[in-house]
Amino acid sequence: MKLLLELSMECEPLARADALAACEALGHRARVLRHEPGVLLVETRADAVKLAARLGLCHYVSEWLASCPPDELGPTAASIDVEGPIRVRATKVGPITPNLAEATRVVGAALGRGRGVDLRSPRTDIRVVFSRCAHIGRMVGAVDRSSFERRKNRYMPFTYPASLHPKYARALVNLSRAAPGARMLDPFCGTGAILAEAALVGAKPVGSDISEEMVEGARRNLSHLGLSSELHVTDVGGVREVVGSVDSIATDPPYGRSTSTKGESIPRLYARAFSTFAGILKKGAYVGIVVPRKSLLDSADDFVVMEAHPLYVHGSLTRHFCSLRRT
Repeated sequence: MKLLLELSMECEPLARADALAACEALGHRARVLRHEPGVLLVETRADAVKLAARLGLCHYVSEWLASCPPDELGPTAASIDVEGPIRVRATKVGPITPNLAEATRVVGAALGRGRGVDLRSPRTDIRVVFSRCAHIGRMVGAVDRSSFERRKNRYMPFTYPASLHPKYARALVNLSRAAPGARMLDPFCGTGAILAEAALVGAKPVGSDISEEMVEGARRNLSHLGLSSELHVTDVGGVREVVGSVDSIATDPPYGRSTSTKGESIPRLYARAFSTFAGILKKGAYVGIVVPRKSLLDSADDFVVMEAHPLYVHGSLTRHFCSLRRT
């Protein structure tokens, strides 16, 4: 199926990576047909409904129907065959400045003729998305962005200032290609944000942390969300003995003064972590990891860096969301 994805604009390259990796996690690669600001067109055999349910940095997933210049919306829509009654919604995410109300009227008139229009309970929801051109799709799923906000750390029973926002935790889980039913490890689990997102996409989360307080806090947070995870108190160097092999890793290791490394330097900690990861992952498995600077990936000798997407946080802090594959 050809899909029209409406992406979050906070970090568009990461949003594209989130979508493509999520398709792989569902067992099917996606071929990019086109990308424009806020829009990604792909062809994939991945289930579109399941894809919408696991994306972190997307708004809507639609079956792609057509693309055209804005002034050709009417005749283009008239050539599309969908079930009625229909409802049309238009939005702008790119550089052109269309009249959204007029676009809705034109497409609604073309598609509603003989099919009917129902603004409350349509059989087909049509999305018209303007970027560099106009894209028309049949909506398959809407990403529940509000649910990510409700899972923010400040609403959890155990809080910590360095906790990753759930939407970025979900993207990291997707970068790890964590598949439903597979074991996904976070060896620096902290408050459990990444573990929660792994559980919600159907993976089997496994978490560990050197801090007993963090592990117990993660357990409390997961329980608050009605979720669970295998949890261990251990240094990253001891993960292999207590956890064994896993299918993927998604993690946000300590990166500054606000997080404890028990006095160990950040480069040394990351080097030990990558050594451990190599020992518990099969060849071809993925690690989704956040690093404060890409030079820390130099110690990942048994991995190839597939992608690294910078996300500005504040001041001099830019965090890089990376995907590594075990060689």
